[in-house]
Amino acid sequence: MKVSGRPRVIQVTYPCRIEGAPPGVRADGVHVYRRDYGVTDEPLRYGFDIASP
Repeated sequence: MKVSGRPRVIQVTYPCRIEGAPPGVRADGVHVYRRDYGVTDEPLRYGFDIASP
């Protein structure tokens, strides 16, 4: 993935299937990644934030 700038946090959403849901209802899984400040050179590294909702 290419990211412009040097964001501290990247949020990725992924659509989830909902069985038996009425039309128009949707749910998204949210994944949050925080930058690893120990890495100072390109490419930057991000790690999954398990504490995020």
